[in-house]
Amino acid sequence: MKNLMAIAVFPKIEKENLERFKEVATEMLQSIRSQDSILRYELFFTLDETSCVVLEEYINPAGVFEHVEQHRKYLVELSALGGKIQGNMFPLSSEGDEISEIKEKWDSNMHMYFDGKR
Repeated sequence: MKNLMAIAVFPKIEKENLERFKEVATEMLQSIRSQDSILRYELFFTLDETSCVVLEEYINPAGVFEHVEQHRKYLVELSALGGKIQGNMFPLSSEGDEISEIKEKWDSNMHMYFDGKR
């Protein structure tokens, strides 16, 4: 199975929630750094720090399931602090049970690979 890339957006971080959001994200990242199925997990804030975009890449679609399971408590708190996650998935293959489950059950936009340079 090929890599899965994703973009997750926490769309509305209130000023009074910003410091706690950063603390929780930092705690979660400590764990993420030891998870072999995650190749990339980088957080970016808008200039006014009212929104956070996460660029993610997994070795395969199962990696995103592993991430969600292992970090559920952090993701729940981050969503409470920053708004419901707006997810976009970019699998490099449309095959597999995990891709089917994401399409059918997750509240994420699925983007199917067309072509590119790798």
